[in-house]
Amino acid sequence: MASRRKNNVRVDAEREIDDIRAGLKELGIDAAGQTIEKFRIYLDALYAYRGRMHLLSHRDYERISTRHFLTSLVAHPYVKDSRRICDVGAGAGFPSLPLKILFPEVHFVLFESNRKKAEFLDHLVDVLNLHRIEVINARAEGYSGQGFDLALLRAVGKVDRMLRVVHRLLIRGGRAIFFKTQDVDAELRRASTAMSKMGYDVEVRKIETPVEKIPMALVILHKL
Repeated sequence: MASRRKNNVRVDAEREIDDIRAGLKELGIDAAGQTIEKFRIYLDALYAYRGRMHLLSHRDYERISTRHFLTSLVAHPYVKDSRRICDVGAGAGFPSLPLKILFPEVHFVLFESNRKKAEFLDHLVDVLNLHRIEVINARAEGYSGQGFDLALLRAVGKVDRMLRVVHRLLIRGGRAIFFKTQDVDAELRRASTAMSKMGYDVEVRKIETPVEKIPMALVILHKL
């Protein structure tokens, strides 16, 4: 039984790698073999920790590449021109670590208040041999260090509730990207007054995820 389970994991991993290659091609990203190997290592780490802590939903372990790696990478056009990026509530490393794999020269800061998840992120940084990256085991609300030109927010709350956090983190001219469903219009209407008062332009890009073609939206706030 154990041998069969191990073989199934191996087959699943190869399917995931095929999805990564297909998704990168769709996104117009030319990735070297070393990049693909880092995604393989990332997959292995997620599988290894599956029974030790809650990182992903049970069903998402069958579709890590399409639901997490590739969904993270749709923001890649906004990363290449950034120098300091933060991930608010990084969890299992999405969206920051897939983007960091593609842009190793960009400095990333990952905020994660859960100690065990922060330790997992430190483990990932080590096994992926990543540099210019920090994991901060604290909430982003309390950060008072150097500002960022890009903040990434995925599954961390409504725009109006996170706006003050974003405002503390971003430098003038910086951007925040919220990963949302396409049903985001009402949420943005509730935040519109606060965004206007605090000096933000908003852009909504309604797109589909690579491979699976699931509708999603990138909500991009620009701090004027």
